[in-house]
Amino acid sequence: MRDRSWTVQRSLYALRDRWISVRADDCTTASGATVAPYYVLEFPDFVHVVALDEAGRVVLVRQYRHGHRGHSLELPGGVMDPGETDLLAVAARELREETGYVGTSLTHLATLSVDPARYANRLHLVRATGLAAGSASPEPTEDIDVVLVPRDEAIRMALSGGIVNAAHVGLLLIGLADGGGVEGPSQSGAFARA
Repeated sequence: MRDRSWTVQRSLYALRDRWISVRADDCTTASGATVAPYYVLEFPDFVHVVALDEAGRVVLVRQYRHGHRGHSLELPGGVMDPGETDLLAVAARELREETGYVGTSLTHLATLSVDPARYANRLHLVRATGLAAGSASPEPTEDIDVVLVPRDEAIRMALSGGIVNAAHVGLLLIGLADGGGVEGPSQSGAFARA
């Protein structure tokens, strides 16, 4: 494949804080065209968890999302702190903090880009099985409801707009693509609160 990488002539930060940085790159394309400025959003990497209980239900969290101005049903997860490199440890921490569940088996499934045109960070997907219930300890800014959803219902919600976060729709479908690591008949019906 021919290299079509852009050359960065100059980079400046229009905004830089602990949650987001906006970088303005002056670029030259492989064909010689100038793109200046080209804005890139820099966030920390995220880790999200497709957690499945023994009944094959998916552990989701419902919380208010201010950008959306409404509630969103999502996979548990969060940002990797500076210096963190162990994806499975971050997944275990976020699952425990947001839901109280602890998984005895954690598997890294994928590392993806949310939007490779504009975002510099990566999104990591981990599957957790062998769950044991415990006490959640969300951050002070998080007001989370834990929702257990049968696998088939979670897929239906992902495909019908019941889950509005596009990244989480894709991650959920990846996490459940091979049966989600749960043997036995698929579950169906209304979702249950934890």
